[in-house]
Amino acid sequence: MLTSEWYVVPISVDCAGCGAQTRSAGIIVGPSSFTNAADFDLDSDVFEKPWDPLEAFGLVEKLGGRTENVERFVVKRYHSAFAMQEGGLKAVCEHCSDSLPGALIRVAAMDSFVRLGQRRLLKNERLMFFSSNVVLTQFHGGTWIQESGIEGGGYSLLLLCDAEDASGGEGVVELWHSVERNDYAVVIKGRGDREMLRRGFSDDLEQVVADVTGLGLVLTQLHLAQDESPYCELARSLFLSALSRAGYQQDE
Repeated sequence: MLTSEWYVVPISVDCAGCGAQTRSAGIIVGPSSFTNAADFDLDSDVFEKPWDPLEAFGLVEKLGGRTENVERFVVKRYHSAFAMQEGGLKAVCEHCSDSLPGALIRVAAMDSFVRLGQRRLLKNERLMFFSSNVVLTQFHGGTWIQESGIEGGGYSLLLLCDAEDASGGEGVVELWHSVERNDYAVVIKGRGDREMLRRGFSDDLEQVVADVTGLGLVLTQLHLAQDESPYCELARSLFLSALSRAGYQQDE
């Protein structure tokens, strides 16, 4: 699964282990998420395998693989609700730290998501997150989610970056910018020019670089969208500076 649209929703259930009522949380991913049913290595086959849009909301029943991502983005930020147990992420009891079975939290998490979504109280975490071992339960709830993509016009394509994943698969990273919104956005395209990620970043080029790094991509060549454009030249300079600060080195 590859996503930058996911929500942590609070739940309250009776723990099957200690019997106490406990607060915990569930994770819901949004329709813009991508999934891949093939057995492959996310560290090496990012561009080679086809990704399919989820096109529905899904409750995360199991989340494993790429455990450093799970620990960084979920466990450390919501340490009282989740823990890594048996190689995967588990919702846990705040009292005894036992894992809460999926059947126990499923209805509570879905109900909480729909209820909070209708009241516009949900927060999209917006951090790019991917994992190689995921089980989802799809559902449709009458809720409201604020879109955060780059649709709506006003964006200009500034840079195109040829990229490779760890297995040598080739793709393209596009950098877009909206002057009106002071907003950068990135589009990552894989095999056959198929779009696999589209995301806005506000004015933070550092986050663009962090996501490229998180996917394990290597940028091999940088192209201006318009050769004679001073805006594209400026974007290249700013992007190269952000890459340099992140530890990237440019070949002569």
